[in-house]
Amino acid sequence: MTRPSALADGDYDVVVIGGGMAGAGVARDLALRGVSVALVEKGDFAGATTSRSSKLIHGGLRYLELFDVALVRESLRERETLNRLAPHLVRPLPFLVPIYRDASRGLIKVRIGLTLYDWLAPGRGRERYRVLRPIDTLSLEPAIRAENLRGAGYYVDDLLVFPERLCLENVLSACRHGARAFNYAQVEEVVHAPGGAPAGVRVRDLVTGRVATLGARALVNATGPWVDELRALAGVQERGRRIVRRTKGIHCLLPRLTDHAVYYSTSDGRMIFVIPWREFSLVGTTDTDFDGDLERVHATRDEVSYLLGEVRRVLPDPRVAVESVAYTYAGVRPLSYEEGKRESDVSRAHKVVTEAGGRFLSITGTKLTCFRSLAAQLGDRVMRTFGRRAPARTDRFTLDGLDEEPGRVEAHTWLDVSAEVASSGLARETLETLVMLYGRAYPRVIDLAGKVPGGADRLCPRNPDIVAQLHLAVQDEMAVSLQDFLLRRTGIGTSRCQGTDCAEPIGRRMGQLLGWTPRRLEAELDAYRAHVARSQRFKTA
Repeated sequence: MTRPSALADGDYDVVVIGGGMAGAGVARDLALRGVSVALVEKGDFAGATTSRSSKLIHGGLRYLELFDVALVRESLRERETLNRLAPHLVRPLPFLVPIYRDASRGLIKVRIGLTLYDWLAPGRGRERYRVLRPIDTLSLEPAIRAENLRGAGYYVDDLLVFPERLCLENVLSACRHGARAFNYAQVEEVVHAPGGAPAGVRVRDLVTGRVATLGARALVNATGPWVDELRALAGVQERGRRIVRRTKGIHCLLPRLTDHAVYYSTSDGRMIFVIPWREFSLVGTTDTDFDGDLERVHATRDEVSYLLGEVRRVLPDPRVAVESVAYTYAGVRPLSYEEGKRESDVSRAHKVVTEAGGRFLSITGTKLTCFRSLAAQLGDRVMRTFGRRAPARTDRFTLDGLDEEPGRVEAHTWLDVSAEVASSGLARETLETLVMLYGRAYPRVIDLAGKVPGGADRLCPRNPDIVAQLHLAVQDEMAVSLQDFLLRRTGIGTSRCQGTDCAEPIGRRMGQLLGWTPRRLEAELDAYRAHVARSQRFKTA
């Protein structure tokens, strides 16, 4: 859908504030139940914490050590659900857990953990875990350090190829079922009823400048690390001033080191992933308390050096070096506040904190994997508050632009683009990218490529994305800024070149579609360059 041209006054059952994965999931859940809902996001959808994740849909093997069995069971169930709903974005990923003689987690402990992990997983359609001998481990991944290797655990979780697209699919699906969604819409005031309860929000449309009042019977605070700020703005602090603990996590992108994900314990007892993603190895993550500026989070040289030092302990590859890092990203987690615990020991289980008589609901501790089940639980609570009955339905419809029941067509039949190569005239690489981004809705892009001038032309010399995708993003996906398109509608900005070769010509094309002035175009380019510079800032700070 096109972004609504103007934010207007209106009354809704629920206003959801925050357009990350949690807020988008809640909006979709409520819309599918027939609740009137508006979603407002001060930046772009998935523009903050959602886009700074480890890109995994996983049960959380480490959480078994924290005895959080309920979270692991829920996560494993959601992993299977999302694999059904969005197989173009959620794909099986084999993991190795190398075990060394001096490790705190030995083979017996890993075997017990993987046995329980398998037992908690629903169904038996996935490859079972096994414990490998050193020779078999090195046969699968020769890059792993052989010295003192005792073996490895092997299991399969899922890679979320493009979290930003999954978030967007939730937003668009919510809109197809009656929700109204606005990116670049900032809450300036929480409106109160005569009795003092929150009754809506005053929102400024940052695109048009218009200010509108959105009345609501309930407000959902899905603002992630900004949760406590919104509670303060609303004057709602029945549960204390602080319900969120902010912790910072960074990731860095190295040349591809392995074909399997490698998951292991660091020298200080934390856990690190090395994940094959696109042409990279995605390395993460750190977990440190953060009280800085949420709008200017970046990886420091010390943080990158820490990660790389831990990677070299298991993958002694000369490319594991600061000079080989393509770029970094950093985000802030909105963990539930727990006094006295080390950052990495705080539970990742989500909570819905209800205040103001059930009319103000704040989300904390969101784990990316469980966004759908979180939304269903919150939706149940809202329906009880309203005295209405309607079950959650988000597990029944695909997240690929079609909202159909999953399983009617086997995923492998439409993920294979061989038949389309000749008929479409597009390169296989482009078609595979379209399938990954849009799922079964990818023929819409092919159709658009034949209708707009130069629709099948590549936008970037280093990426397979085409002009038709830009038109689709502006017309149907609420892309407003250059960063929206490069970073969150396509993967151009997260490729090795980061879109630096093509940002200017793409900006000119986008400006023509949106009516930008030369001054606006230059501002968009400056903002994008600043984003790239922040991802490279570890080289100097």
